[in-house]
Amino acid sequence: MALRTRKDTKAKNLWIRFVQIAFIAVLLAGMQLAVSKEWVSRVFLASPSQIVQEFVYMLKENTLWPHLSVSLQEVAVGYLISAVAGIGLGVLFVSFPLLEKLIDPLMAAIMAIPKTAIMPLLIVWFGIGFKSKVVLVILFCFFNILYNTVTGSKQTRTEHLKLAKVFKASRAQTVFKVLLPSALPSIFNGLRVTAATAITGVVFAEMAAAKNGLGFLLNESQAVLNTPRLYLVIIVVTVLSVLFVGLINLIERLVCRRWMPSRIA
Repeated sequence: MALRTRKDTKAKNLWIRFVQIAFIAVLLAGMQLAVSKEWVSRVFLASPSQIVQEFVYMLKENTLWPHLSVSLQEVAVGYLISAVAGIGLGVLFVSFPLLEKLIDPLMAAIMAIPKTAIMPLLIVWFGIGFKSKVVLVILFCFFNILYNTVTGSKQTRTEHLKLAKVFKASRAQTVFKVLLPSALPSIFNGLRVTAATAITGVVFAEMAAAKNGLGFLLNESQAVLNTPRLYLVIIVVTVLSVLFVGLINLIERLVCRRWMPSRIA
């Protein structure tokens, strides 16, 4: 029975994958036909063949990687700071409820500030270089991770906390062996959501003011009406977001293997 269920699941997954690939193929074929037949102006739409040609050209001229590497560095630094600070402060909030009462209103106020409104201030404070982009990534990611950590930690089962108390566990032991394992699904949900948000934040910041990066490349492509390059950069950003989310999923599987085997089956 289990073998049959497994075969049915594999067949269903193959069918889903086939439908996804077929949809993408039809979409690309439609784009190619629309541009080649001039049903749509090449200013508004680029064909897949043009995008591939532009990609090959940028690789030969080494004009893509310098911008891509800058954006990746900004994302990596901002995201890591957000993850460490968000999880750390979330654990402190749960461990010391008085601290949460004192700081939470300030966190809520900062979180409510529109990111588009604060970007000019970040440029004034940190310039148009690396620092302002990292700060904006933190503003995009930190609060989601923080409140997912707090929510997950507060959902720890009462029986587990009582058991830790019975065995006279210290505060640190309770945090790292009870609260954090219980909060892992919620924490990784926050990390997963912000994985794509981080890249979006960097691109937005670079479009506002930058001398390099994928956002700068988008602005430059738009200014000279280089539609294939514009679509290429959008595809690169999308692929990066998908890969980043996939990386977080992989880390979740590795981390949760010890405590939640049912989640990784």
